[in-house]
Amino acid sequence: MSEARKKEICRRFAKAAASYDEYALVQQESAARLLTALPEFSAARILEIGCGTGNYTVRLAARFPRASLTALDFAEAMIRQAGKKCQAADVAFLHADGEQYLAENRRQFDLITSNATMQWFDDLGLALAHVARSLAPRGIFHASLFGPLSLHELAAALAEVFVEPPALPAAQFPGRETIGQLARASFARVAITETVYRRTYLSLQDLFRHIRGTGTGGYHPALPRLTRGRLQRLEEWFRGHGGFALSYQIFFVTASRPDEEPK
Repeated sequence: MSEARKKEICRRFAKAAASYDEYALVQQESAARLLTALPEFSAARILEIGCGTGNYTVRLAARFPRASLTALDFAEAMIRQAGKKCQAADVAFLHADGEQYLAENRRQFDLITSNATMQWFDDLGLALAHVARSLAPRGIFHASLFGPLSLHELAAALAEVFVEPPALPAAQFPGRETIGQLARASFARVAITETVYRRTYLSLQDLFRHIRGTGTGGYHPALPRLTRGRLQRLEEWFRGHGGFALSYQIFFVTASRPDEEPK
């Protein structure tokens, strides 16, 4: 990820810190499912990558009340929001870039987990190798990642409006096959399931408001201007395709170290 791209994505997430909980409904559903799907086991040391405002962090702290939990995020404003929710729990919050932290980490964790974050990584394969190295014996990696079919309706609508439509961030997210190949290169056993959440919005403006409110708009250095005419054409596209609805593709990944498998 270029430095400019990383800074802009971080800026968007930081700006959305105060509104994130109101609009990040899919991410909250993903967090709930992620915890439900976590295998039953004991964890004394947990690392959460990309904690955001702490919705998943709170659930982890409740599930593992005796564990030492380290939660990190590259947006400092998100960390501040998360800290307010987890004051009573044993959570160490770090303002850090997830990929860099994993590359430099020398600690071992029983559980390394992440909700709706690692699809943004520059080099997912390398990050997964660092995760495997950072797991303690019998440790588990458990994460959710948005897939490339997320917001495909918006991508189709933009293609109707622009001669050269802007690429949405999801277009660069890894698909199921790629995630599987990268994970199997570093882990002994890999299980991947897929869910598509569908959200319907009141209007085109409501749809855009939800994207802005979560900070997931990505990096667009040359984003063409959405004029009134283009917005009207976007509205017409959505109305002609059943309303203002978007799909969110999410992969749930569970893996273990090469020398151990979760029981």
